[in-house]
Amino acid sequence: MTEAAVPSTETGLTQVQRVVYTFTAPSRTFTDILTRSRNVLLPILLLFAGSYLFTFSAATRVGYDGLADSALKANPRMEERLQSMTAEQVASIQKQQVIGMRVTVYGFPVVYLIFGSLYALVFWGTLNFGFGGTATFGKTFAVVVYSFLIGMLKFLLAALMLWVTDPPEIFTFQDPVGTNPGYYMDQHTGALYALLTSFDIFEIWQFIALGIGCGIVAKLSVKKGLIAVFAWYIVFALLKVGFAAAFS
Repeated sequence: MTEAAVPSTETGLTQVQRVVYTFTAPSRTFTDILTRSRNVLLPILLLFAGSYLFTFSAATRVGYDGLADSALKANPRMEERLQSMTAEQVASIQKQQVIGMRVTVYGFPVVYLIFGSLYALVFWGTLNFGFGGTATFGKTFAVVVYSFLIGMLKFLLAALMLWVTDPPEIFTFQDPVGTNPGYYMDQHTGALYALLTSFDIFEIWQFIALGIGCGIVAKLSVKKGLIAVFAWYIVFALLKVGFAAAFS
């Protein structure tokens, strides 16, 4: 089989149906994107709403000072540097971290979409030039945006946990809830911690949906779509491990 086996859609799906099918029958959503419309207004609005719910939950329950303190504690090198600094220097760095946390809280949705655009560009190039697909950037971007709704579940779960339980001693935006084995390890283990955080339930689910969607909009087999996407998943994981090894 050379092309993705997907159900045909006699009538177009509504935006709400697309969102629902992203979780329950992703091939239907992505086939609709291929054959009819690449409209992403509703998922973008949902991503913005979910992002702000998460970041403002963190800002309220953990606090900007707590978020800044967590960021410093999660960085072994910075913690070591702080021990040799004066009280004034430490206070200055903490103040800078608080400002950084405020920027993160307000800019989180925008960063989310910027990463989505970069993902779409990488996958579009890989599908077309690496596998001979015929995807357009717009449809690839639509696949990425809809698949990000799956990843958003992780942040919504984190927001819920912040309200029903006490915040953890170290809370980070990168790893806010225990959906991967790395979450339960000491973050100072560096490369091992970074590796284990890559085995995240929601990230893997998201990339499976991405692979299905990429195969469909590129008019390739789903297998090729999954190979293209998970090849980059491995690359991203290795880069994260290498970064952690270099700065831990």
